[in-house]
Amino acid sequence: MNGNYVFLCGVMWCRFGQLDAGKELLRATGSRDPELRALAWAMLAKGIRRLNELESRPKTCSRAILAAE
Repeated sequence: MNGNYVFLCGVMWCRFGQLDAGKELLRATGSRDPELRALAWAMLAKGIRRLNELESRPKTCSRAILAAE
């Protein structure tokens, strides 16, 4: 596992919430390489913050928007 792979998994986890990418990040947290571990933890944390942001947004549907017009 190398830094580029972990970074790309991080992008897929943060941007798209791809579960397999998140699992790969978790696997990378056990790496012997301290830089790789730090990158994996940082990407996991960023993905969790993004998830929290998305969950805290008010949920609207197109019907509610159309009814308001």
